[in-house]
Amino acid sequence: MILNFGRGLLQNILAFIVLFLFCATTVNASQIKSLTILAEPNLVAALTKISRTYSQKNAVIVSVGFASAADLINDIDSGEPADVFISAHQDWLLNLKQKGLIDIYNVSHIASDDLVLVTSHDNLSAPSYLLEKNPDFEEALQILNQNHLNLIIDNEDSSLGKYSKNIIESLQMHDIKLFTKLSEDKSSIANLLQDNADSYAILLASQVNNRDELRILSRKKSQHLFYQALVIAGDNMDIAREFLKFLKTTQAKNIFKENGFIVEN
Repeated sequence: MILNFGRGLLQNILAFIVLFLFCATTVNASQIKSLTILAEPNLVAALTKISRTYSQKNAVIVSVGFASAADLINDIDSGEPADVFISAHQDWLLNLKQKGLIDIYNVSHIASDDLVLVTSHDNLSAPSYLLEKNPDFEEALQILNQNHLNLIIDNEDSSLGKYSKNIIESLQMHDIKLFTKLSEDKSSIANLLQDNADSYAILLASQVNNRDELRILSRKKSQHLFYQALVIAGDNMDIAREFLKFLKTTQAKNIFKENGFIVEN
């Protein structure tokens, strides 16, 4: 496995491109199969492991690029190589469908995620009601609003940002101190909380998985984010469809579960 950081598939990528190469036997270049997957950053850990497993099982060179949904759509529009697109951002998924850029017969729901309200374990000024009563998600946000506290949300280019903004607007919270992370800011919200311990943030449950420095105050149980995997129209659709089938296997589902996602049995 080779990790390639820097230039290549995506110019403004958040994370990296993962290449899985096989050297066991000499293979003609025309026989080598390859697959390029584009996905949102919170899928890094799960998709890296899933792609490695799929690559080893099927002798396919797999490249995985991670960036915001908006950046990935721009790359697809500009003709960057892409075979599979994975996102929970419904607007961008619809955008691809309307442009005729996907195989509409191969769209797969692969996992779900929850919105969670979190703060740093170092936050010593959190209202006791938040810490002791485990209020529901909207009630917890209203407590932040009533106490004029700081809330960090992601920008609308991401699935997380889109859903977070919709909730804030629906609750009409005018007293909360709202900070929206800029799209060009590549630092994670989890790290921002470490630097601003008295602040709060809306994150995805998968982003908080195994982050002991963060404390979940409330989980939005009534609304899940649904990740869909789409096959991009092109010459590599058959291989892309096979990968979508693998995402539905027990092995892939278990990897998603290990990384904090919700999957159907």
